[in-house]
Amino acid sequence: MLDRAGLGDTLDHAIIEGAAETTPEGATIETRPAPGRDFRGLLRELVALDHTSGGLIVAPDGLLIAARLPGEIPAEPLSALAATLGRELELQGPHFRRGTFPMAQFATGSGVAFLGSTPVGFIVLPGDRSANWEVIRGALRAVVGTIHRAWTG
Repeated sequence: MLDRAGLGDTLDHAIIEGAAETTPEGATIETRPAPGRDFRGLLRELVALDHTSGGLIVAPDGLLIAARLPGEIPAEPLSALAATLGRELELQGPHFRRGTFPMAQFATGSGVAFLGSTPVGFIVLPGDRSANWEVIRGALRAVVGTIHRAWTG
């Protein structure tokens, strides 16, 4: 029986390496998650951007789907905050302009956070003030689009 850590390592390996299937003829076929469904891989791309402090993908109810955060940033409170902000922006967005929000940006004296809306929930990317906001927004927009195509057809 796998413990929780062992299960996580197994899932990481399956997602990164792909799972092997054997056909009735004995041939081995490598399978990989469809683009937009490999959340850990998409998050890995985003957190590799300069001046980001990590990232997470959270369901609309606050359930943490995937996270890559340094130890000093707790994932659970950030996922709850992201879900709350995301839902509020979805509700208030039509009052301010047409449609729902695809992306929001929050800045403070100590850092910046980007929030993207997807069919499965929200992506959050915290970073420092020196981050190139256009680069991060462009990368986040691309990942949001990939997830939209995978989940909405």
